[in-house]
Amino acid sequence: MKLWILLGLLLIFSCGGERKEAVKEEAVEVAKAGGPEELARKKGCFACHGISEKKVGPAYTEVAKRYAGKEGAVDELVKSIKKGSMGKWGSIPMSPQPVSEEEARKLAEWILSLR
Repeated sequence: MKLWILLGLLLIFSCGGERKEAVKEEAVEVAKAGGPEELARKKGCFACHGISEKKVGPAYTEVAKRYAGKEGAVDELVKSIKKGSMGKWGSIPMSPQPVSEEEARKLAEWILSLR
């Protein structure tokens, strides 16, 4: 996938006008192709969480249900992902995860969409 991104970026800088914009949009779509579920796999999230089954941590569908309609839910989940949390789902703490702010936001939005 990285090769496609590099090729797309190369085309962005070598093209002009409207074609340049189209190639830029294609490169962004290629970068997004893996999606948040793939990001969760790459970051090891499924070691502790299942989409619909509890593992060490809660199932993502349960997280989505708990936060459904809650104002600031995305920001709260981003904070839990980046800084960790304790006591929200029992006695086992969630450690801070090695993700960027953007990655944490993508993961949080995806989790909340799983209701």
